[in-house]
Amino acid sequence: MEEIEDIIASSDDEESDLVDDDVHAFSWAIEDGTTAVKKTDRSVFLYRETVIPQKIREFFSINDLQPGQKRGITLWHGKDRFDAFIEKTIHTSPRTRLMWKPEFAALLRTHYPQWLEFFQKNRKESHETPSIYFVKRKEPNHYSVELEGAVPHEITTEFLVPLNAGDVIDNDTLRAIFQCSSQGGMRRSLRTNSLVLISDHTKSAYVDKWMNNFFHYTGMGLTGEQSLSFQQNKTLVESKTNGVNLYLFEVFEEGKYVYIGEVELADRPYRSRQPDIEKNLRDVYIFPLQLKGHKRPPLLKKEVLESKEEIVRKKVHKLPVEELAALAKNVQPDSGTRTVTTEVRERNPVVSEYAKLLAKGICQLCDQPAPFNNRDGDPFLETHHIIPLAQDGPDTIENVAALCPNCHRKMHVLNLPADVAKLKNKTSLKV
Repeated sequence: MEEIEDIIASSDDEESDLVDDDVHAFSWAIEDGTTAVKKTDRSVFLYRETVIPQKIREFFSINDLQPGQKRGITLWHGKDRFDAFIEKTIHTSPRTRLMWKPEFAALLRTHYPQWLEFFQKNRKESHETPSIYFVKRKEPNHYSVELEGAVPHEITTEFLVPLNAGDVIDNDTLRAIFQCSSQGGMRRSLRTNSLVLISDHTKSAYVDKWMNNFFHYTGMGLTGEQSLSFQQNKTLVESKTNGVNLYLFEVFEEGKYVYIGEVELADRPYRSRQPDIEKNLRDVYIFPLQLKGHKRPPLLKKEVLESKEEIVRKKVHKLPVEELAALAKNVQPDSGTRTVTTEVRERNPVVSEYAKLLAKGICQLCDQPAPFNNRDGDPFLETHHIIPLAQDGPDTIENVAALCPNCHRKMHVLNLPADVAKLKNKTSLKV
């Protein structure tokens, strides 16, 4: 009886149709332009509908919908087709809502009986409800629907990746293999029960890095403080228990995706301070990943790794001083990084740039100005690891000095104890 009373109250109370658009916006999100995600709620399970807020209407191509108009759409779950429609109400403050027929409601009841029962017995909402994914298809007004935690009956749970570590593929091939979105750094696919993690060193503002055979991967969220409960960050942090498989790709050249392998979360994510796309310093989460079976990452050619370091160097070189300082001071000590075919270890350009910044154009060993300026007009100094990387010296600001080319060569040839002590004293003042 309570469900019937709720439905009557919902249909009779015009005020319920006048709810501010912002109230519903929080339960929707757009992922990579091709997928709309709706976190289910009371209206989904009891009233066979959901309000579509302003920020989502463009996704469904309904910005031109006028009050009183309806537009039919088709939902696909696997091979099953469900008819639905989107309408704009004729109230003084009209709202736009997606409504579906009993057949799709029955599908939701089949997969989520516990949530139907929950809302029948409770008048409160819950933050633990599953999400519905609407994925655009080629046909206009047709959408594939994926239900969180549910796999279409004709899709096998066995998914084998037809790639070997080090294989290079394009974006279309990646999407076809994993049946995921074509954009974004975290691409969830319910059909293959996978989360594809992409570290694009050519585009992303993040500084992802291999350290001691662990890949430190920056979480999702381009603006503001990142949250572990936000979209695919939540999927990743719960990957030890939710059964989702993780696959890592790195991009060193635009459009070329290097398959690294299947990975797993190696440790709890930790916080770091990084700027967002609006250049505001904020907290981000770094996820330590490791290849399954404790494998080593595939070897890379020296020129590929050097190309990556140069890309990242140009990114961090443009950062304001305080942001660069925050990044450098949050670098985690490590005793080994990615090796390549020439046994070169990966260096962190953040540390290098910060060391040069603090030197202010003066060699930290001979205390003389840099011998010349580079093409950008900056004093030319080279960075030197006081305890060499080859001897497991850390790639951190305490172990990196900025030297003129002559002193740099002197350190590598002589490495005099007095010079080492002088550099250690100077770098210790950085923190």
